[in-house]
Amino acid sequence: MKWKIEIKNKRGVFDPLASGVKKDIRDLGIDGVKKVGQSQVFIISGDIRDKDAHKIARKLLADPITQEYVVGSWLRVQGSGQRVVEIAYNPGVMDPVEESAKKAIRDLGITGVKSIKTERKYFIDGNIKKTEFKAICEKLLYNKVIQHIVKTQGSRGGQVKCGAQEDYKFKLITVDILKADDKKLMKISRDGQLFLNLREM
Repeated sequence: MKWKIEIKNKRGVFDPLASGVKKDIRDLGIDGVKKVGQSQVFIISGDIRDKDAHKIARKLLADPITQEYVVGSWLRVQGSGQRVVEIAYNPGVMDPVEESAKKAIRDLGITGVKSIKTERKYFIDGNIKKTEFKAICEKLLYNKVIQHIVKTQGSRGGQVKCGAQEDYKFKLITVDILKADDKKLMKISRDGQLFLNLREM
């Protein structure tokens, strides 16, 4: 079973990450953003119960003084001027939080956790175009080499979809680079989103 735990700062608590993103958006020349918020998402897979998920969130993941949590997701798009984007690590990329979090959960006396993945969710309030939102995502919010967009929510409001997480299915792709000329190598780099120059290829 998979549990989704979402953590965000309580109202009135300063969020340096969100504040920094807002400043970076202005530096891109995009002036329509009024507010930026963010939350940390933990996806825990394993044989654990609802009360265990709440215990993990309460005692380990959320700071009770400055943060609040929910098991699942309570966050809705607020009004017509908010956009939401959720970022996760690519399959196969090591999540730096996983091992330390699994150990800390075992120290709580909770066994059965098989894996922990993290995502970051951003909330962008303001009057911005789709092209501006795309630029914000690609230039500021994620690194295409190691991350991807899980889902986005447009500016028309509505519930942010938070269904069951799909399991990753491995797919082997074999690429013959030994017989590739310079032009083919650069095509492989572009198509595979490797972002390597010719010498690196």
